[in-house]
Amino acid sequence: MERTRRLFFALDFSTPENAQAKAEIIRLKHTLSPLGQPVPNDNLHLTLAFLGNVSQQDYLALCRAADKIDASAFSLRTASLGYFNKPQILWLGIHPSDELQRLAETINTLSRAVLNIDKGDTPNTPNFLPHISLLRQVEPGAIDTISDAYKEGESSSLTVQRFGLYQSAPHPTHKGVQYTCLNTWPLSIAKPTPKSDFPSYSLKDDHEL
Repeated sequence: MERTRRLFFALDFSTPENAQAKAEIIRLKHTLSPLGQPVPNDNLHLTLAFLGNVSQQDYLALCRAADKIDASAFSLRTASLGYFNKPQILWLGIHPSDELQRLAETINTLSRAVLNIDKGDTPNTPNFLPHISLLRQVEPGAIDTISDAYKEGESSSLTVQRFGLYQSAPHPTHKGVQYTCLNTWPLSIAKPTPKSDFPSYSLKDDHEL
């Protein structure tokens, strides 16, 4: 049976230009931590497209398709807190962004094409709700105990200069999951440079199936 990996496209905020904003998000997460299980700092991200289990062949095809994306860097601002009832997740929202919406739509479209998935089979696509998960295992109603000051929060500014393809796997300690970045793509800051017909990227040996 062919081996697969559980993959997703996402934005992470570990770059130097986002150090202050990430620190602010971590402080907010720490303040709220009595309400549930905090997401590890290294796992903080914004999902653009969840792909599910992906074969090595499809992974390479996704990389080739992502190489063709031509988009500019942009900024985001965090918004108020929200809650997903079924997975019991407390999250930090993102103010509406046309650039983010276009990037997510582009990535979802290419992912569906590569993986041969009908639009109706990707529920996150038509109702894309950008967010950063802060806490898991949060009991229903817990958000009602949060003061309005924390619900609204202080808006942090995030700079988006790249997106990546990530693997989700059980953590070696058997506690939670570990996200590993397999590949990243820069977003243009100045005038876009025409891309090669055969773009290249590096695949590390330890990423091979």
